[in-house]
Amino acid sequence: LFALNALLNVLWSELFFGLKRPDWAMAEVVPFWLSVLALVLIVFPISRKAGWALVPYLVWVLFAGILNLAIVRLNGPFSA
Repeated sequence: LFALNALLNVLWSELFFGLKRPDWAMAEVVPFWLSVLALVLIVFPISRKAGWALVPYLVWVLFAGILNLAIVRLNGPFSA
């Protein structure tokens, strides 16, 4: 799950910043956020401290998704 989350994190960054496709990044931020949520839910029963430590990451990805949506709405459509 950590590896999947890392992959989605890198993929979002590459789509948004590398390819300059915030529209594609917007679609990818949903599974990215869900992977962070899954991490929190799976880690929390093992270590409450570790689970709580992941909550700011969850909030940060939500915030990034909101910003991503605003960028798409204000600047679209995008093309390759």
